[in-house]
Amino acid sequence: MKKLLLGILFVLFSFFAYNTYTYHQLSSAEGAYNLVGISSSEKLIAVYHDGDFWQFATYNPETRELKVYYIGQNSPLFFRTRKTKTVKTPLNYSPLALDLKLLEKAPKETPALLFNGKWYTKENPPKFPTVEQILKQYDNKTIRRLSAYYAEKELWVGAITMQTGDAIYGGIGPGRILVIPSLKSYVEKPFVWRVEIPAGRDKSQHIVYYPDGITIKGYGEVVLPKAFVIDKWALEKSLNATLKALTKPTPISGSARSFVDLTISCWGSNSIEWSIMYITRYWPGISMQDKIPEGYVLSDYGQTLGKC
Repeated sequence: MKKLLLGILFVLFSFFAYNTYTYHQLSSAEGAYNLVGISSSEKLIAVYHDGDFWQFATYNPETRELKVYYIGQNSPLFFRTRKTKTVKTPLNYSPLALDLKLLEKAPKETPALLFNGKWYTKENPPKFPTVEQILKQYDNKTIRRLSAYYAEKELWVGAITMQTGDAIYGGIGPGRILVIPSLKSYVEKPFVWRVEIPAGRDKSQHIVYYPDGITIKGYGEVVLPKAFVIDKWALEKSLNATLKALTKPTPISGSARSFVDLTISCWGSNSIEWSIMYITRYWPGISMQDKIPEGYVLSDYGQTLGKC
């Protein structure tokens, strides 16, 4: 009986000792980075910290994999949580590779974002490309798709399936690109923009616009096959309709929007269409989910007078 009691006490001591160690490690960016276990073949391209958890985004130039790691621990009394989400990307994210010494400069206040060599907070948020800049750049240009993504918090890749029971209602997410958190309200339109441009019948150029004039490009498969010339009037009308739908309060969630996915394309008709999906809930780690209830996502769509 004494041996059994000693064994139980040893297990409990080991449990608390290990959890205390990991909890302490998560108090710094360097400790969290070492604890999450990132391969030396992966380049660190973004870091996000909020309260009790960290996210690290990496890019592997050999496998062309874009990966987000999540690690968090609420208390020394609980085990740490570690998750990963991986997508293949046609874009080259190598130019965004970070110097690991920047981890030492992580601010104490959270949420905080490390991107393109700079730490950002709510007091000093990233400056995203404006709607006007996108309108000016793609007036009378031939494209296959224009998308905009918003995340108030957390790094976001891949897709989250909308599922209730056995019924699946599609997915929401940026797919093969990285969306960084804006650290401010969607009302200010802090979007990461993606444009798909024809580069032959079976290939597209994908361009992603990030804050501070950062542009990431690559060539890959055709996502939306129908190309069309977009003029400033049709583009402006589509964006205005989309943003109007986004800001319309809903009975249950009011104006809460944690993630937004909007697209302008010629997917199913001869008119330029706009569509928008947005998640109306938030909890830490939601961007790492594989699926969420269908009722947590709202959507809207419409057509303009612009022709394909």
